[in-house]
Formats: sequence, structure tokens, C-alpha cells
Amino acid sequence: MLSLTPSQVRLGWAAANKAEAIRLVGQLMVEAGFISPAYVDSMLKREQVSATFLGHGIAIPHGLPEARHLVRQTGVVVVQFPAGVVWSEDGHAHLVVGIAARSDEHLQVLANLTGVLDDEALALALASTLDAATIIQVLTSAAPETPAEPEPGGPSLRVLSPSPYGLHARPATVLVEVVRRFRADVTVHHEGRQANARSVLSLLRLGARAGTPLTLTAAGADAEAVLLALRDAFDAGLGETPAPPGALTPEPEPTAVLDYEGTLVAGLSASPGIAAGPVWTFQREQLVVEEQAADAVREHQLLEAALAGAAAELRQLHDGFLLKAGAQRAAIFKAHLELLDDPEMLMESHGLIDTGLSAGESWRRVFEDRAQGLAALDAPLMAARAADLLDVGRRVLRPLARVLEGEPVFPDHPVVLLAEDLAPSDTAKLDPAMVLGLCTAGGGTTSHTAIIARSLDLPAVVAVGPSVLDLRDGQHCILDGDAGVLVMGPSERDRAKAAHQRERIHARREEEKLERYQPAITLDGRRVEVAANISGADDAAKAVEAGGEGVGLMRTEFLFLKRDEPPGEEEQFQAYRTMVRELNGLPLILRTLDIGGDKHVPYLSLPAEANPFLGVRGIRLCFEREDLFRTQLRAILRASKEGPIRIMYPMVAMPEELAKARAITESVRREVGVAPVETGIMIEVPSAVMMAEQLARDVSFFSIGTNDLTQYVLAMDRQHPVLAPKADGLHPAVLRMVDLTVKAARKAGIWVGACGGIAGDPSGAVVLSGLGVTELSVAIPSIPAVKALLRGLSMADAEDVARAALECGNAGEVRGLVRGLLARKGAKA
Repeated sequence: MLSLTPSQVRLGWAAANKAEAIRLVGQLMVEAGFISPAYVDSMLKREQVSATFLGHGIAIPHGLPEARHLVRQTGVVVVQFPAGVVWSEDGHAHLVVGIAARSDEHLQVLANLTGVLDDEALALALASTLDAATIIQVLTSAAPETPAEPEPGGPSLRVLSPSPYGLHARPATVLVEVVRRFRADVTVHHEGRQANARSVLSLLRLGARAGTPLTLTAAGADAEAVLLALRDAFDAGLGETPAPPGALTPEPEPTAVLDYEGTLVAGLSASPGIAAGPVWTFQREQLVVEEQAADAVREHQLLEAALAGAAAELRQLHDGFLLKAGAQRAAIFKAHLELLDDPEMLMESHGLIDTGLSAGESWRRVFEDRAQGLAALDAPLMAARAADLLDVGRRVLRPLARVLEGEPVFPDHPVVLLAEDLAPSDTAKLDPAMVLGLCTAGGGTTSHTAIIARSLDLPAVVAVGPSVLDLRDGQHCILDGDAGVLVMGPSERDRAKAAHQRERIHARREEEKLERYQPAITLDGRRVEVAANISGADDAAKAVEAGGEGVGLMRTEFLFLKRDEPPGEEEQFQAYRTMVRELNGLPLILRTLDIGGDKHVPYLSLPAEANPFLGVRGIRLCFEREDLFRTQLRAILRASKEGPIRIMYPMVAMPEELAKARAITESVRREVGVAPVETGIMIEVPSAVMMAEQLARDVSFFSIGTNDLTQYVLAMDRQHPVLAPKADGLHPAVLRMVDLTVKAARKAGIWVGACGGIAGDPSGAVVLSGLGVTELSVAIPSIPAVKALLRGLSMADAEDVARAALECGNAGEVRGLVRGLLARKGAKA
């Protein structure tokens, strides 16, 4: 047991700040012969790495692990500061225990400090006592009524549970990661309980609070080595950093990128803007699993596949949030990954499968049982990890279960809508007046939710994971569509920040609205046309009102959805004619029927396809159902008498398809007896890009559909639960396809537009324009902003960024280039 003498205790001292207090304590440690003077600098550096403030006015400053060679002798000193020293934002230290450790003799002193932390009256007494013997008595007496740890039969290590929150998910994850590097089994002993150091859940169930003593025992070939590594890891705080006093959850200091104080749920930005209000779930889902299964081998395989899929999702979330908010905030996803790889859970789940249970039922029983155990712990932070486990459990369970959905019920007040994802048919169910923003568990930046949100001018965040569906309706949140996060339990500071940001956005949009009819002419005199993407006759007038210079994409398939039979020629003609008249001489590009892949129309009786995105869709469907194609062409060509209409064929992959489409169109034109109209094609598949020089000879224009082009170039289904977030149209591989298309078009003397999601994205608008795209067709609400953005830049700057973007390695680097340009120009991405 370490001795503590009156010469090592100082009463009634004062210090102006924490640094001065640490220097005073350090000088006393030098005088006692415990440390070299250089160790004091390491004590100061420690404050920037991990917490030394325990609470109740007690701090334990000590040096970093790499300064251990400066410790001459294990010892502690105690300095009392009755007036207190500001140690953190709201915490004052009155009793400062300086630690010099070369062995574990000081652990009893620290263990006794945890007793003081549980006794506020005792802590106050020590902060004001005039008798050094009182402090010595409290800190050197035997630990009261703590179950003795078993005598280890092999190598062991005594440490303290990390501050400020104990052995919760993040430090437990770090501990597990250290152990898994060695060929050794490590057991953690705490108050008579034991935990497997390879299992995060087992460690969490210990409920070890900050500063409580732990004994680590090791067995195996690397027993000595693993304990040395663990000693260093505990000395470094197991990855912990100081937290604000009184915090209920382990949040790090605010970052420069995301400085919200509430709980962040990370996702991807799908539509800009910011909203605040109560959450409301669009679809109430129930995951139903079969209890029994006959084929155990197959069930084992199903469980492993579901685990692998969930792990891929979590790695994606970790990597994305790491860039967005730093390692500390991203660490929760690493903890979730460790839960997936928990040996005890996996062993028990596979064991239940062997008894005849299905993979889904086995996994459900295990993760729900573990979650209930965590929720019952007498430690709020540890119990809160039950929610993490439920989130992880649902990720795995979803592919193993049937999903039952009920008809959504909406409140009578505006809400932030939560959903798994939104399909095109869901648009009809939304009342924009009651929706402040959209947040989905799945999807990506080119998903239907993103398209819907941009068309309704709603902020949206996608790909946040299934835990969002477990949120209780009515909980207040902030949805930050610019940063791509949902903030739950926002502080007053968060709410004030959100309100300020909304005011700034509103002011900027009002300014853009006033100038919306001005053309998008760059500072060096180059014009880019900004047109609208629309889905119905009513949208044409809205496009003009927003400042659109025509319609670059009219999705005619929306006339065919949500009905029991296809629209006839007359119905289509009336719709197209209405649009032409509303545009009053501005061009209208009508894309012929593009159904298949992600749109289901029962009356077409299309056969089921293993991969519908590679099947009968777009122009291929038009050829399969030439009757529908000819009817639509007749309606379009009749409407062309009213004003400038252009026909655009979707999903053209090769010259013979274009030749056939043009031949059918010419045949119908002769029947109708109208003048020829301009025709163009969507550039959506890599083969069209590679054949662009040939295709350009027979059309008047190209329009690049970046959403589909992205998924085909990157081989990533834009609806895939894991891959969709990575399907970014600003990936250099996609941009190189755009570059090749523009060069082929210029050679043939035709123009190129773009009508995919990135055309309305500020970064996308800059890069596409710089690559030579001369028409951007965007969601109606985005028109004023895109025009204003382009008017504030020179085309020379856009071209420089575009050339550099082609040499980047990923979409993130491209977006960084544009942010840099816009920052220099005072614009906003």
C-alpha cells in the first residue's frame, strides 16, 4: 500500500487557472522526488488528450504514457484549493491529486477517490478541511466492502475504468480491438464479476463506472504482451476525451464541421435546407420472422449473410461520419461493428439454429435478451447502450424477416417525416404543408426520396439506418439537409443556431427569387440555360414562375402510374398541349415512356426479372409495347403544332435502338401530318457514351441522366441499402463519361444537357458547366439558386475546377474542389 505523508499534502492553496494549479502540483511532486521536472509538461499535455476531472471537485492530473521514463518513483501528492480552480467548462477542482506511477501501488488511493465521488458531503469536507490527516485517512484506508478479486493464476494488471463515463461502448470497443491483436484470452474482473475482453457486450454488462478498479488477467502465448498493450491503452484513456460536466451521454467536444450539442444521427445530404420540429414515422413497420426452420445449414448461411450486410452498412456509416465529424463521433459505429462480431452472441445464435429455430428467430432472441440486460443495468449510460444493440439487431434482422407495413396516419401539424424510403407513388400521400423535411433509413442521394424532396423544396437526409424508425413520434429534432444529419434532443443553442440558419437561407432565397428571370450568364459572358424537370401538366406554369428557361425533362411515365389502364391518346394530347401553352414559346422536352426497373405498373404485365435495372425498361419497353409507344408519339406530335416540342428517347444503349426509335417516330409523324421535331437521347448507360460519336450524327441533342449513368458506371444499385450512399454522380469515373459525351457532341455540332440529380446540386452545376454542359435541367425550387450561383462565377473558374475534378480519386475530393472555389468567391455550396 502506498504511503501518504503530511509532507505530500498541501492545504489552502490558490491558483489562477488549471495550468498554474498543475504546475504547483507538479513542483510538489518534483520536490518529493517522484518525477523529473520535464514530467510537468506531460501533465499539461494530458489535459488535451483525456479527462482528469472526476467530478465533485476532484481532479487527478498525470502525464502521458510516453513520459513514463520521467517518473522516478511511484507516488501521489494532494493539493487543496478551497476557492476552486476552473478545470473544465462547468467544473471546479478543490482537491487535486497529482499522480506519478511506475507501478500499481497508487491504485488503492484512486479506488478510495471513487468512494469520495459517491459521497458529496465527504467531498465537500475534504475541500475545506484544515486537517491534512483527514485527507490522508480517507485516501489511504482500505477500500470498504468491495468484493475481493480472485488471486490471478497468471499475469495480471490492475487499472482504473476510464473517465469520464466508465467502460461504456467506445472504450470497450478500444479494449476489444487491442485484445484481438494478440493470441491471448483476457478476463476483466470488477466487483466480483467477470467479462470476456473480446466481447463488447460482456464488458458493458460489468457496469464499471469511471475510476473504479479493474483487474485484467491473461492466458495464452501473448499473455504478457497483451497486458503491456492494455496498460498503455488504459493510460491513454481508451480513446476517451473530456466531456462537459453534467452530460448524460459520452459526446466529444464540438467539431468545426458539426457543432450540435444534441445527439447526432448521421446520414447523407439529399436536399439542402434546415428544419426543426417533431418527428413522425411515415410507415409503421413490423419485422416478422418464422420461428422454426428445417434446414439448419441454410439458416447458418442466412445469418452470416445478414451479419455481413449489416457490417458493410456500418463501415459505410463510419467512413462517412469520420470525414464529416471526426473520429470521436464516428466511433459509435465501430462499437456497433464490434457488437456484430461479439463471440458470445454469435455462438448463442448459431446454437439456437442447431436446435431447429430459424436464423431470424435465433438472432432476435439473442439480441433482444442482451438489450434487456443492458437496459436493466443501474447505470444510465450503460443502459442507454441497449438502444445501440437494438439498432444493430434490426440491421441484421431486416433481411431475415418479412416486413409488414400499415397505412400511414398523419398528424394535423407539420412534422419531420421519417421513413424507410419513399417510392414515387408515396408522393401523392404527402401533404407538403404538413411536411417540414424528410429523413429515411435507406436510399442515397439519387433515391426517390432525394428527388421528391428537391421537387418539393424540402430538406432531406437519407441513409441514416433503421434506428431512425424506432424514434418516438413527437420527439423534437433538427434536420440539417446541408450537413446530412438528424439532431435528436437539440439544446437551446442548437435550436437558436437552426433558426438563424433558416433565416439566412430564407433571405438568400428571397434575393434569388427577385432575380430569377435573369439568365445564367457567367462573369466572363458564357450562358448556361437552366430548365426544369417536371412530372405533370400543372408543373409547367410553376417552372416558368420559378424562372425556368423551358422544360429539360418531362417524365411522361407519371401519366401512366397509379391507374388501372394506360392513358389514351386524347388524354395525353390534352396534357402535353396544356404544358406547351403554359410555357408560352419556351421549349418542352418530352421523354417517352420510361417504365421498368424501379417502377411497377400492373397493367403492363411485365414479367418478373432477376435484375430489372438490366432488363426491359426505357426504350426497350417502348419496343416491347409498340402500341403504347405509337399512341404516345401521336399525342406528342399532335401537341407539337402548339409550340416547340422535342422528343427524347430513354435508355438508348446502341445505334440500332436509336435507328428503330426514329423510324417508328417518322412513321407516326407521317400519319399525323406534322412537321419534323427535334429528337434527342438520354445518355444513361456506358455503351451510349462509348458510341456517342455515332449516336450524335442522328440526333439534335444529348441529355445526360446522371442518376442512372452513375449506377451503371459504378455498378451500384441506387436503391441498394449499402451501396446507394456511395452512388455519387460527382465521382470522377462518372465525370469522365460526361467529358467524353460533351466532346463527341461538340464534334457533331450538337448541344448537351443534364437532367439528373447533380445538375441541381451546387457542386454538380459548377462541374457540369465547366465540362461543357450547356443546359441544366433541375427541380423547380432549385432554378433560382442554380442561376444565381452561375451568375457569380466565371466559366474559366468552372473549367479549371472541372479539369481538376477529372483527376480526383473520389467524389469527396471533387466536392472539396468546388467548396474551395465557392469559398474564394464568397458563394455557398
